[in-house]
Amino acid sequence: MIIENPFINCPTYETDNFLITKIKMEDAEDLFEVYSDLTTRKHMNNDNCGGEWPCNSLDIVQQGIKGWLQEYEDKFYIRWTITKKSNMKSIGTFELAPAPGITRFFDGTCTTGILRLDIKSEFEREDVFAELYRMTNTEMIEVFGIEKIITKGNPNEKKRIKGLESSRYKRLPDNEIIPFPNYYISYKW
Repeated sequence: MIIENPFINCPTYETDNFLITKIKMEDAEDLFEVYSDLTTRKHMNNDNCGGEWPCNSLDIVQQGIKGWLQEYEDKFYIRWTITKKSNMKSIGTFELAPAPGITRFFDGTCTTGILRLDIKSEFEREDVFAELYRMTNTEMIEVFGIEKIITKGNPNEKKRIKGLESSRYKRLPDNEIIPFPNYYISYKW
């Protein structure tokens, strides 16, 4: 099977309940609700990202989207918006980037992607996490030509961890692959 480079034609994903599309400026209002949610902000994975993201205005979200779109243009990583199909409202974002220390996907050496999932707190449920994580290890691994995906699961995020475990993610020993604790790993199915 021939896979098209996702930095030439960004893939769209779909699960039973969600559409996952490349982020766009029109998503800013809904995403402001996500990123201004204090619970969501506590669960964001900022490892290797330069700290907290103080989201106190729509302008901050628009600046974030502008930066994410630039990273896409630079062919470094992709940020998608997660939209609930029943009401077409954005409820969070996905990001897939090469694991730290790797320059780019498709460089001949990148075998690991790091996944970030920021989701509005009312959707932090085991079934939602499982639905979204399952899609990552069946679809994204193939498209990005990698062997595995790692993602953060802090011990206090029980619903996220159950969603990870039911989606074939396993606990990664601390400081293996990435110099941060509390990561999970999934391999191509």
